[in-house]
Amino acid sequence: MLLHHLRIYALGCCLLLLAATVAGQPSVAADEARNAIRRVVALMPAGTELRVGSITVKGNRITKEYIVLRELPFVPGDRLAVSSLENLLEEARLNLVNTQLFLEVIPSISAWNESLVDFTFEVKERWYIFPLPYFKLIDRNPNQWIVEQSASLDRVNYGLKFMWENVSGRRDKLNFNYINGYTRQVSLYYEQPYADKKLEKGFLGGIQYARTRQMNYATDSNKQVFFPVSNNGISDFVRTTFRAEAGYSIRKGVSHRHAFRLSYVYEQIPDTVVRLIADNFNKGYLPYFFDNRTEQRFGEFQYSYQYFRVNNIPYPWKGTAFSGTFLQRGLGAPGMNLWQAQAKLGKYFQLGQHTSISLMGHALLKLPWRQPMYNQPAMGYGEFYLRGLEYYVVDGVMAGIIKTTIRREVAELRVPTLFLKSEKYKKIPFKIIAKVFADAGGSHAPYFTNSLLNNRLLYTWGGGVDILSYYDFVARIEYSVNQLGEKGLFLHLRRDF
Repeated sequence: MLLHHLRIYALGCCLLLLAATVAGQPSVAADEARNAIRRVVALMPAGTELRVGSITVKGNRITKEYIVLRELPFVPGDRLAVSSLENLLEEARLNLVNTQLFLEVIPSISAWNESLVDFTFEVKERWYIFPLPYFKLIDRNPNQWIVEQSASLDRVNYGLKFMWENVSGRRDKLNFNYINGYTRQVSLYYEQPYADKKLEKGFLGGIQYARTRQMNYATDSNKQVFFPVSNNGISDFVRTTFRAEAGYSIRKGVSHRHAFRLSYVYEQIPDTVVRLIADNFNKGYLPYFFDNRTEQRFGEFQYSYQYFRVNNIPYPWKGTAFSGTFLQRGLGAPGMNLWQAQAKLGKYFQLGQHTSISLMGHALLKLPWRQPMYNQPAMGYGEFYLRGLEYYVVDGVMAGIIKTTIRREVAELRVPTLFLKSEKYKKIPFKIIAKVFADAGGSHAPYFTNSLLNNRLLYTWGGGVDILSYYDFVARIEYSVNQLGEKGLFLHLRRDF
């Protein structure tokens, strides 16, 4: 069985690396640029200040120049200490990289004299338009799909995903999805973060209509329970969802981001699910919606705050990252009232050039504690999971996780793209990161349940390898052990933030 899983993971990793190769990767020149800046600064008189003269941006064929200049920690006319130039230019480079608009950013000191210093930023833009075929497993992770669902192709979504980043050159996004298979979904989403003259305030909006051929309606022994039970029974649609949302965002400076969203949601489920839950009341099955409803309409208000002070958002090596969300689900609608707060904090400590320690904490609180199944998911969904417990879900109204990881870069590969002649994409670097980790957490459920992992301390440990590339590509291959004595090899394609 282990050999079978290894073969599947090897094939998956090969396909993922190929996909990243097609996506493209920039030439790597950041180290050379840093050394060049260091040599120029060494020629300047120590202990003096220079006034910033001109700031030139090159390579921004689509991105507006003022979007680039917005991310810099200085403007023309500022007086900068010579001793701070190297750090400020590195901070500017990281700020621009974290916009996720560019493959590479190369800063330089283009000219200087006794009183003035001029800077140049050469940027290499990403591909911004991706009309891609869509293929995605609907299960929570590849292991669950392979082991528990026998790699059933009935549990796959496919279709067309159209992503247009940086539509107007102002870092705006347009996404359109048409999905079929397990789910039939049509969605349209647009976000413009810089709609005002000060480049601080923006708006967003979207609409989605989806129907699924199967639904998770309960949890039994920390396993999801589906209707219909068998994959062979997946034919007609059993659940319908409609969502429309609009939002407003604020981003003053570089590190702080605020967003407000207001949504309308409509959900419909079959009568059969209501009967199945009633028949299994002795197992602790909760009503999917209160009052045995098969339809639920409600509003949502969500406020989110993000703080990023890290060298790289998709895979931080040093710094601090935080995200927090407050959600009110219901807004006075009958049968729905959830007040939820969720937070995630990451601290990253660099120990030498190639070693880093990652400490991450997740916390979740829901009020009031009496909630229908629709509002119960906690651990095991999305990023809120313990490594080594991927096969389980742990519902509840209060949950927390702490993850500790020691990471070391062991290799960096430069793969030539022989079929691409563009100078921008002629080589694709991949970083290989080895790691060991230990996780702990738990989820509180203040009601009867036959799920043994609730209301107790959970812990896991293990080791693995992360594979990094550009376009925010992060593949995680992990061998984990949990407190139940279960061991397994797991593959994830997800970021920390």
